[in-house]
Amino acid sequence: MKKLVVITSGMYPSHGVLNLVKYISYSLINNKTFRKKYNLKILVFNENIFLRLKKIIYNLIMMIGNFFFREKKRIHKFANSASIFLQENDKLRNYIEFFSNNNVYEKLSPDLIFPLQDKIKKKNFKSLGYIFDLQHIDLPNYFRSHDIKTRNRDFRYLIKNSDGILVNSFFVKKGVLKNFDILPKKINTIPFLPYIYDTTKKNNLDIKKKYNIENKYFLICNHFWKHKNHELVFKTFSQLQKKINNVNLICTGVTHDSRFPLYFKKLIKKYDYLIKDRKIQILELVPRSDQLELIKNCLAMIQPSLYEGGPGGFSSYEAICFKKEIILADIKINKEIKYKNAIFFKSNSSKNLLKKMEMIINKKSFSKISINLKKNQTKLGNFFLNLMNKILNDRL
Repeated sequence: MKKLVVITSGMYPSHGVLNLVKYISYSLINNKTFRKKYNLKILVFNENIFLRLKKIIYNLIMMIGNFFFREKKRIHKFANSASIFLQENDKLRNYIEFFSNNNVYEKLSPDLIFPLQDKIKKKNFKSLGYIFDLQHIDLPNYFRSHDIKTRNRDFRYLIKNSDGILVNSFFVKKGVLKNFDILPKKINTIPFLPYIYDTTKKNNLDIKKKYNIENKYFLICNHFWKHKNHELVFKTFSQLQKKINNVNLICTGVTHDSRFPLYFKKLIKKYDYLIKDRKIQILELVPRSDQLELIKNCLAMIQPSLYEGGPGGFSSYEAICFKKEIILADIKINKEIKYKNAIFFKSNSSKNLLKKMEMIINKKSFSKISINLKKNQTKLGNFFLNLMNKILNDRL
C-alpha cells in the first residue's frame, strides 16, 4: 500500500516558500520510484472570510495605534496563496488541496509532511520541519525584539517536535547548529540543483515590447525589502548612465517592506529622474511566464541582497537554467553556488559592482556552459526520496 506524503506551504507562506513547494513537488511527481511508493498531496494555504475579517480588524487597530502613539507598527499581510500558486502550474492541479487551518493535517492522516513550519499539537505522522533562514539572528537590527523571540521559540518548537529539519544551504545549517540545541545528523541540506520547476508553455511574447523596454537591460527579481539592497544597484546604475546610457535596469517584486515602510518611497524619490526617463523600470509583481521571459532576455541578473536563506535566491536558480550571467554580492551563502557564469562583487561596493556591470556590457566574461536540467531534477527527486525512506524507516 502506498504511503501518503504531504508537501505544505504552511499557514501564511511567503513567495519563497511557495517557490520551494513547487520546486520540491515537480521533482517528486517526475520521479518514477516516488510515484510507485507514495501518493502526493500538496496543501496550499487559502485565506477564508474569517481570516480576511481578522486582517481588516488587526490592521485597523494598528492604524489607530500609529495615529495616537505616532509609532510605525507593522501592518500584517495575509498572503492569498491559492491564486498565486495556481498560476501556470497545471501539472500540480490534481495534487493540490487548499486549507485555511492546520486541522487538515490530522484529517488527511499522512505518513510524512514537509516542509513544515506550523505548530501542531497532536501529531500522528512524521515530519520534516523547515528553517528558512536565521536573518533575525544575523541581522537583528531589522527585527523588533518581540519578533526575534517569536522566531527563536518557533524554531525551537520545530527542532523538538520534528523528525528532521530541512534547510536550503550549508550557511543556514551552520547557523542552526551554532544557535540551537540539535544534532548535526538531524539537519538536512537541500542540494544546489537548479531546474525550471514549472510547466510554463512556450512563450512567443515580445517581452521588451510588452513592457516598453527600449534598450538592453539588467534585471533584479527581488522584493523591495531593505536587505535586498536595491539602493546600491540604483546608485551604481546612475553612475553607469554617465558612461553608457543605452542600457536599462528592470525590477520586479513587491514594493512594500513592512519593517521599513518608508524605504521604497525614499528610494524612488532619490532616483526619480531615472524612473521618469524609464531608465529604471519598476514592474512590481508580473506573471511568472513574463518573469521567465525577462530573465531569458536580460543582459544579466543582479542579486545584490545582503542576506538569503538559499544560495542566490530562487531567481538565481532560474537565471542559471537559462545560462545567464549573474552578478552576486559576495556574501558567504552565495559562494555555495556552483556555476561558471556567477560573477561576484564586493558587498556594498558601488565601484566594484560598476566594474562588473561594465564587464558584462563589454562582453569580457562568459563561459560556454552545459547544464543538464533534467539530471538536476532527477537528483533532487532522489534526494527527497532517500530522505523520506530514512525518516519513515527510523534511520535518520
